[in-house]
Amino acid sequence: MKILKLSLVLLLVSTVLAGCGTSVKVADQWKNDNFAALKNEKVLVIHKTPNEVNKKRLEQDLANELRAIGVDATEAYVAFPNIKYKEKSTPEEIQASIDKITAAGYNGVILTVLKDKDQQVETTTSGGYYSGGYYPSYYGRYYGGFGSYYGGVYGYGYGGSYIPPSSTTKVVDIFLLETVSYNLGLKDGEQLVGAVSVKIKDPQSYSGVAGKYIKIVMDQFAE
Repeated sequence: MKILKLSLVLLLVSTVLAGCGTSVKVADQWKNDNFAALKNEKVLVIHKTPNEVNKKRLEQDLANELRAIGVDATEAYVAFPNIKYKEKSTPEEIQASIDKITAAGYNGVILTVLKDKDQQVETTTSGGYYSGGYYPSYYGRYYGGFGSYYGGVYGYGYGGSYIPPSSTTKVVDIFLLETVSYNLGLKDGEQLVGAVSVKIKDPQSYSGVAGKYIKIVMDQFAE
């Protein structure tokens, strides 16, 4: 009975907590018929961010996954260590970067950028249940006779304590990350071959979201 009782309590708690914590979900994705050919190209993996640590980690993690399926992928921080983050570039600077990339033999580019950042107010409710007592499903043990029933059943949650409900309000960050794939061997206007946008809510650490994010990106190659 104690096991079943504990299960009921855990069920209540898990129901309350189900909507809490970090989430990584696809917001939108697309690819065309030219995407499959990207697997046969020399691919440069770029994470455009001012955070050098996260740049290296994501580029390395994604490039490792690509290499694992046979793609000739290289991290941008390895191939072009002197190119630094710049939020906005002139058309001339953009063309110069493209020329460097293609001159080094890269026809494929997988670029990850932060598209948007927002905040959301969330209220989490906890409590509102009995802990440590016998629930109505256990009342059967007292039905053998009036005396045992009358003397043993005091009401809902017999022998336990009631945990009053409480609520906590906090502001969580929401990020929209996007990874776009290009084949520079195609003509202008046709180079974009795939894109995936991912909404990340309340990230607590890189390791907590990176694996899920990279899996979403890699799923485009699996299909």
